[in-house]
Amino acid sequence: MVAAAYLLTRTSIPIPDLTPVYLVVVAGIAAVDGSRSGTASGLIMVAYVAYADSDPAHPLTYSRDNLLRLGIFIAATLATAVLAGAPARRADRLRSELLTQRERLSEAVKAKSEFMSAAAHELRTPLTVIAGYVSMLQDETFGRLPERFRDPISAMQRKAREVAALIDEMLLAARVRSGTAPVAPMPVDLRDAVREAVERAEPRVTLEQATLSYEVPSAMVAAEVDPDHLAHILDNLISNALTYGDGRPWVKITVTGGSDARVLVKDRGWGVPEAMRQKIFEGFVHYADPEHKPKSGRGLGLSISRDLAERYGGSLDLVGTEPGKGSIFVLRLPVAS
Repeated sequence: MVAAAYLLTRTSIPIPDLTPVYLVVVAGIAAVDGSRSGTASGLIMVAYVAYADSDPAHPLTYSRDNLLRLGIFIAATLATAVLAGAPARRADRLRSELLTQRERLSEAVKAKSEFMSAAAHELRTPLTVIAGYVSMLQDETFGRLPERFRDPISAMQRKAREVAALIDEMLLAARVRSGTAPVAPMPVDLRDAVREAVERAEPRVTLEQATLSYEVPSAMVAAEVDPDHLAHILDNLISNALTYGDGRPWVKITVTGGSDARVLVKDRGWGVPEAMRQKIFEGFVHYADPEHKPKSGRGLGLSISRDLAERYGGSLDLVGTEPGKGSIFVLRLPVAS
């Protein structure tokens, strides 16, 4: 700033004519770095102009016109710094508020993960006891089970398994988000992982008379990932594709290689509305279409699957969907070296 003031005052342009140039410089500094920087720079300009505009024979001695001009210049400089720095002040304030909100959000997410973990641990023990007694009743450990009790006991056992699965998912979600989930990444051939996932889904496919097919390349497509976590992701994607469809579900899985390893899961189900495309990846968000029969679900599968994919440097996205015509999910994973 001192150098700029010096160079400007050394020109043949009269100092009063340089005032707009000084103000433009002050305005630029204030706009970029805030009012404080603009004011400081302006005061340096004012001090230099005050020296340069004084009587050479008597430094810092001014005529009435010079004093008036200097006063106007000081007022204009301060006003310019304040006005031009207003957007920067607002940006700083918004930045501070954003940081505060991000910290609060981080704390809320941490608290949510801690709550899920604590709740799951607390629920697991009594559930184990309940499931054990139900199993003993079904095995007639306490004596012959009346015929009219068999169906209710079987229903209790199914619900106990559902709650146990929910607890396992809550624990996994909490561990993944806190970074404490055990991982053992290794090169995994996605072709084999998809074949095994299809085999695991075969009983449900047969029960629902669904069509589940897959297409894999002849060459290996290896990804660096924990096999158990990859299996969890694939099982969730296949389960969702089979769940959110009416009639006989149709699902096709395609494996591709290249710069990254990809698994595409395509279905002809309900599809996802635009407003829900990102929300379905949030925890405990369960998509229900009023035009279709409600489906049971915990709303954790896609959330956990995306978190797991990102933990290995990959991603899970909904790349195509149309309500009533189906969806396409893509799992991307780094290629194993």
